[in-house]
Order: sequence, then C-alpha cells, then structure tokens
Amino acid sequence: MDLDIAVVGGGVSGAYSAWRLQEAQGSSDRIALFEYSDRIGGRLFTVTMPGLPNVKAEVGGMRYIKDQHPVVTSVVEHLGLPTKPFPMGAPAPVGANCNLFYLRGKHLRLHELSDPEKVPYNLGWPERGMGPTQLQIQVMNNLYPNFGNLSLCEQMKIQVFGQPMYKFGFWNLLYRVLSNEGYQFMKDAGGYEANVANACAITQLPATEYGDNTEFLTLRDGYDQLPITLVKDFQELPGTLPSGERLHLNRRLAKIELGEGEYPYTLHFEPTATEMHVTRVLSRIEGAAPEPLIVRAKRVILAMPRRSLELIESTFFDDPWLKQNLPSVLIQSAFKLFLAYERPWWRALGLVAGRSVTDLPVRQIYYFGTEADQDGGKPWFNSLLMASYNDMGTVPFWKGLEEGKPYLGFRPSCGSEDAGDALAPGDLPATDQMVRVAHKQVEEVHGLPEIPLPYAAVYHSWNEDPYGGGWHEWKAGFRLDEIMCRMRKPVSEHDIYIVGEAYSYGQGWVEGALDTAESTLQEFFGLKQPLWLKLGNNTLLPNPCPGCGPLDDEQPTCVPVTSETSDLAAITPNCEQEGPIQ
Repeated sequence: MDLDIAVVGGGVSGAYSAWRLQEAQGSSDRIALFEYSDRIGGRLFTVTMPGLPNVKAEVGGMRYIKDQHPVVTSVVEHLGLPTKPFPMGAPAPVGANCNLFYLRGKHLRLHELSDPEKVPYNLGWPERGMGPTQLQIQVMNNLYPNFGNLSLCEQMKIQVFGQPMYKFGFWNLLYRVLSNEGYQFMKDAGGYEANVANACAITQLPATEYGDNTEFLTLRDGYDQLPITLVKDFQELPGTLPSGERLHLNRRLAKIELGEGEYPYTLHFEPTATEMHVTRVLSRIEGAAPEPLIVRAKRVILAMPRRSLELIESTFFDDPWLKQNLPSVLIQSAFKLFLAYERPWWRALGLVAGRSVTDLPVRQIYYFGTEADQDGGKPWFNSLLMASYNDMGTVPFWKGLEEGKPYLGFRPSCGSEDAGDALAPGDLPATDQMVRVAHKQVEEVHGLPEIPLPYAAVYHSWNEDPYGGGWHEWKAGFRLDEIMCRMRKPVSEHDIYIVGEAYSYGQGWVEGALDTAESTLQEFFGLKQPLWLKLGNNTLLPNPCPGCGPLDDEQPTCVPVTSETSDLAAITPNCEQEGPIQ
C-alpha cells in the first residue's frame, strides 16, 4: 500500500488528524488510519453495563470544560453531538457541599473543610480553614502574585529560591512552602495524587481546574463518540483512496524504515487480535496469523502516547534531540472500577453527583447516575457508581487483586432482559476479591455498616502496553515551551510528526490532544483554521514557536506587572469573610 499520509493511532488526535486531512486534501492525497486494537477511541472508552442503557460508564476520559476547552467545544458543536452536564454535586443551591470526605478515619462534608477544628490534619496556622484547591491558590500567590494569569513564557522566567521555577519538581517546591501536614492534606483531599506529584512546578502550580464548582460537560452517548464520529466521517468523505481502504484495525506499528525516494517511509504493521477488550500481537508461530502489512508513505503522523512511541523500532528515534526529550514527560498510571447497584442508596445521604474523596485505596468515588433519572431513561432504579478512580501510588493496591475468579454478580430485578449494547459477561472483568474489597471500602467511606452487593462490575487499567498509563505530566527541568513546539516535527529532515496529549499543554485532557493535532495540521500541512473553530482569546499552543527564547537561569528576570492594583486586590483575602471551599 502506498500512501501520501499514514496516520497511526485511533485515539482522538489520530481520528481528528485523519478527518481534517481527508476533508481538506482527500481529493488529492491517499490517507489511511491504523489502529492497534479493534476499536476507535484510545483512552476515550465508553461502555454500557447491564440494566443501564442510558448511564454510560467512562473507563477513560469522561468530561470537558466548555469555557476552557475551545477546540473540543467547537468540534462537538460542529459535529452536532448531543451533550449533557457532568455535575459535580446536587442541584443548586446545595451543589457539592454535601459530598463526603473520609480522611484519617473521620467523616466530613465538603463545606466542613473550612472548619480547622474538624479537619484531621495538624495544619500550620496560615493553612487552616482552606480546602486543597484554596491551599494551592494560596501557595501560588505566596510565591508570585497572580502567577496563574501569566503567560507560559512569563512563568518560565520566574525564579524562586534561587533558580527558575520550571526546574522545580512540584513536590520539591511544596516542601519549602507548606508543612508536611499541609502537603498530606492536599494529596489526600485533592483526590488525584498526580495533582501534587513531582512534575514540573510551572504546569502544576496553577492547575486548579479540578474545583468542585467547575462546570463540566460530557457527551450524552459517551465521550468516545467524538473520535468514533470523526472516523465515521473520515471514511464517508469523498477522496482518492476508496473508503474501505482507509481504516485498518488490529494493526500494530512495529517498525519504521527510513529511506529515500517518493515514499521514504516503510511501515511494518504486525497483526493483532482483541478478545474481551484485551489486544495482543499475533505470532507467526500460531499459523493462522495474517501476513504483516507493509505500507509506504510520504508522510507519517504518529498520534500516540510516549510508551507507544517507545515500542516502535526505528533509527528515527536515534536522533539525539528526540532521544533526549522523548522522556521529558512522566507517564502516570491510572485505573477505574465501576459497580452497578439496583438502588441509588447514596441519594439517602444527600449525594447526587460528583465525587466523594478518601485516603483509603479507592480514593475517589463518583456518583454517575440512575437510569430512571436520565432523559429517556428506563423506569427502574439501577444506578452506577465509579467506586474507585485511582492514580499513581494506590494503583499497585488494586493491581495486586487482579488475579482470581471474576465477580459474577447477579441478575438485577429490572432491566436484565434489555441487554441492548451492554457489555457481554466477562468483558472488562473485575475479580471477586477486587469487587468485595472495594465494596467494603465504599461502605466505610459512607459510614454504612452494610450495603447490598453490586449486581455487575467493570474494571479497566491503563498501565499496560501500548498506553503505559492514563495521562502524562511534564518533568521538572525540561524546556516544555520548546519541546511541545518541536515534538510535532522532532527531526527536521523527516516528515514524521508526533501529536497527542503527551507532549501538549493540556495534558490529561482531550483538549491537549486536539491542540497539538490542529496546530500541526496548520503549520506543517498547510491547512487553514476552519471557520467552525472558535478559539476566542485562546491559542492552540501557549507560546509562539520555537519557544520562549533564551532564559537567563543565573540572574532573576523582571516580569512587569500590568495591573498591579487589581492583581493584588484579587489575591488578598478578607479574613472576616468565608469563601467557597473547593
């Protein structure tokens, strides 16, 4: 197969790249998309559990922020995909204030985090009376007033404690400005260990979008409908390459050979097989394995996370700059466990949506909804709980429970006959011991001696190849302003491009994946910004390329203040007024 452009990776950045290119250049270019598994979506993966046709379980990415994620918002609206709120609490005026925190064996409601007498941490005097988000904002403004509103280039110039802030790991920096109890409180009550990980302080310090008052949206029919719809349109658009030859599933890119001539890149794709959503490479020894697929291409887009790139054999990755900067991001482990119950027992405790947080290994518990409460929902009370949303340090606890007999559950009294597109038994299985341990911790978090067991369970980990983890974070000491620019075309003499969430400014979000893809298409493929893409005051990349220019790491750099009065007023709290706790 000879192609003008080969796009490798069926996640959202690969799906978007193939769709945009087919729409703009498909009449002249032969464009094809290759995916390792049997599905489109990558780390967007929506499943339907038995008895819950209208309450979707998102085992990967699950939401976006309309006013902070303009590319996602624009694409969703352009495609006409129906959305719905992803609430983080009960309807107004209660909001998330009644959601639970179970820390060091003590139960609190969210609003009680403002009471230092109730919080079971020996916080320092200036730390008392603040939730984890407020504490992070205070730290940020202690170090540099209004830091969160500076541009990335301005942030890269800020020096604290004798060195540029971008050279600090966030944990190393917090160690200097917070008590250990304050740090543990931020870690435990924040829910995500990645929020206080030792990643680059520049990107970690202003990352307060996880506030419980933030307004999130999701797609009504599942977040993975975004890449699925993009690929469907990619296949249906007119073009030079026949529609049936554009998408190739169950193909792993094993090797890229560099050559010369009209088609300088030879791509070797190994056949794979997917069973119960687990994909493996087929061995030629097995006899029935298809022949490897050999593709020649003029240009290649690698829409892949860091670990997937590391698994490719090619001298392309021997380039000194690429070899040095491919490891510039941390791979953060993550997994989710969903439990389906016959009743939303949590509603009796005032819990409607959003999350409760604990320092137990389940860490975060999300109330995903009840079937009868959905638009067009079936008339029964089957309800979905994300019983554990884990990252980093607590993931090994659950990895140790992966082996053993699967949790069989039982047939719910309502809805079991209406299977629809529900998972088949055994798909994404959770083990019996995993479910029972998690269920016991859910009982403890909610202060209930016993809760009826769930009728079904789903578990998915993102640690395994080819993903390596759930998302990425920049490492301390790397010039992320330069790397995110150059990583899109890392080796100047080769037309091989890298896009996706990993080396973006929006790591952990679909927005980051689409930002790198769209900026690559505009800068290197000559595509014009589409009329439907409404960026407003935002930009695809946080700084002009190739980066912010020379930084004087030896001498402090002055960053002028543009509106000192309003800036200082905005960060000066009134000690007599209670603010919202996040």
